[in-house]
Amino acid sequence: MTRSNEPESHRLSQQSFRSTATIETLATRAKLLRRLRSFFDEQGFVEVQTPTLSRDTVIDRHIDPIEVSIELTGESMRDGTTSAGYFLQSSPEAAMKRLLACGMTAIYQVGPVFRSGERGARHNPEFTMAEWYRVGDDFDSGMQLTSDLLSCLLDSKTCDRVSFQQAFHDAVGIDCFDADVGDLAERSLELNVIDRLDWSDDWDDWVHLLFSMRVQSTLGLMAPVLVTQFPASQAALAQIGSEDTRTAERFELFYRGLELANGYHELLDPKILRERSIVANQERQRDGKNTLPIESRLLEAMDYGIPESTGCALGFDRVVMLAIGAQRIDEVIPFPIEIA
Repeated sequence: MTRSNEPESHRLSQQSFRSTATIETLATRAKLLRRLRSFFDEQGFVEVQTPTLSRDTVIDRHIDPIEVSIELTGESMRDGTTSAGYFLQSSPEAAMKRLLACGMTAIYQVGPVFRSGERGARHNPEFTMAEWYRVGDDFDSGMQLTSDLLSCLLDSKTCDRVSFQQAFHDAVGIDCFDADVGDLAERSLELNVIDRLDWSDDWDDWVHLLFSMRVQSTLGLMAPVLVTQFPASQAALAQIGSEDTRTAERFELFYRGLELANGYHELLDPKILRERSIVANQERQRDGKNTLPIESRLLEAMDYGIPESTGCALGFDRVVMLAIGAQRIDEVIPFPIEIA
């Protein structure tokens, strides 16, 4: 017990060691982690561990990796001592796809990932991600696997499915693909999402804003839902839709208004990835962000050849939040950034 005559600052510093998650919550978290591993083990997946520190990083307009500089010394370094820029990985995606190119066919990973600037009720700069890939899975089977995993973790119903276009229309009242920038801006103003029509001249900006502010909170309220066929301009590392080229074979999983997972029928063409990376860097520049290195070992692996697969990344902390009814990520991790 702290003595009453100790300075207040000392008493406070002694309390800052405490976990923001209860012991019971951490036990539930461990139980869910065991359940996740058992699910993939029973499906024949192999658990892998890839670096959290790499020269490469996935290029995304809206994801900001954390860059660090380290010094490398030793006989293996060509110049003796090298001071180099590395990235804490925002996802193990690139390294795991390199393993697919090496011949692995069904892999999963659970571990820490890092994103700069992400802090809030549902965000911490360091969080836990589960990610998996299986060779031979098409878009439909990849979504089914994701639904089965969530049912295993949370005893939830089979996921409903709705297209991005339909979900957007249901919540916003207009068809995103038929609307131009002016239409989207006016609807945003009508819905009190924003107070000015000249906020952006980019179609994706308005669609992303309305989806984030008006659509997401309506998703998966009664049962988990997979939102499918995202706009092609938001394909990231997914293939373009075979039936509707305005869309991409990308899905996101939502439950009780919370985004849980993001999956792709994986892009295989390195030329297209290079083109998308250039565009993403141009968008980052317009947003006042730094550009990211385009050439990478992932591109080398894609040049060599990556087999068809579907992959998905799941925010594990958010699954724990749903399991215990938490409102903040701080309730399910022991030491958020402020006391890490």
